[in-house]
Amino acid sequence: MKIPSIFRLPGHQRFEIKPRYYDPVKEDIEKRTDRIRKEVQNEREGHSVESIRDAYKTRRGSNRSADLFQFLMIVIVGVSIGGYLMYGANVYFALFLLIPLYIILRRRKK
Repeated sequence: MKIPSIFRLPGHQRFEIKPRYYDPVKEDIEKRTDRIRKEVQNEREGHSVESIRDAYKTRRGSNRSADLFQFLMIVIVGVSIGGYLMYGANVYFALFLLIPLYIILRRRKK
């Protein structure tokens, strides 16, 4: 038997779970149709559609010096670690002589 009360207590809450269904084929079809619709709309408006190859060609041409610098840094670190393991600390003295030489040659080219 329930005791009467002045205060109203909340009832129990039910746990509800809504199952989700993931269909990768349907999602892929929707993405493709959206992309095609955008391309058709851009062609109607007169915008040129840029392919992925064209986008990468423009990007690669402008970033050559950064790529060279990154490659040289990897080579310097690799030579310093390998040289230290093979010959000891004398490799660092050789690198300290080669780095200013590289900087001087770079400035003469400009």
